[in-house]
Amino acid sequence: MRRRFSPQRLIKYAVYYLVASRMPRKRSPLGFIGRSMRTWACASLFDHLGVDTNVDKGVYFGSGAGVSLGDRSGIGVESMVLGTVRIGDDVMIGPRCVIVSHEHIYDDDSRPMNSQGMAPDLPVLIGNDVWLGVGVTLLPGVRIGDGAVVAAGGVVTHDVEAGDIVGGVPAKPIGRRSGATRLPPGL
Repeated sequence: MRRRFSPQRLIKYAVYYLVASRMPRKRSPLGFIGRSMRTWACASLFDHLGVDTNVDKGVYFGSGAGVSLGDRSGIGVESMVLGTVRIGDDVMIGPRCVIVSHEHIYDDDSRPMNSQGMAPDLPVLIGNDVWLGVGVTLLPGVRIGDGAVVAAGGVVTHDVEAGDIVGGVPAKPIGRRSGATRLPPGL
């Protein structure tokens, strides 16, 4: 859902990017103020912001259009979330993660890549109770099933099944959470 420009949104962008995104983390003495300001701004800029969420210091999300953050979920310090990204409930996204739903077109060798435009948006869907470790990258169109874990530094290029533990570049299954059940297609 693309939102129309308004003076109120401009104010919230300015508050977020010029002040709130630079405020201390929640664990510091003034962290409550920073977290409250980030939540206040993101509630209007995101398509959806659940209850008891945390958008940590330095998170970049562009305009916020297309971003949905579920209840009790958090986005770690200096992470980047761009495009259509749906994040479920109880999700932990570690510091410096990159989640994008679009990429550049680069197929025509006769033209510079920067003049070929962007590929169509492919939404990224993250289920409930997911943990993305430090520095994880999720590429366009990826679906992460409920209860999955992506190890630090993993680059996810394909869907991850519910309950799987994946890691590496590109990310591959390295384990399974005990008691996890697989979800039916459609997340």
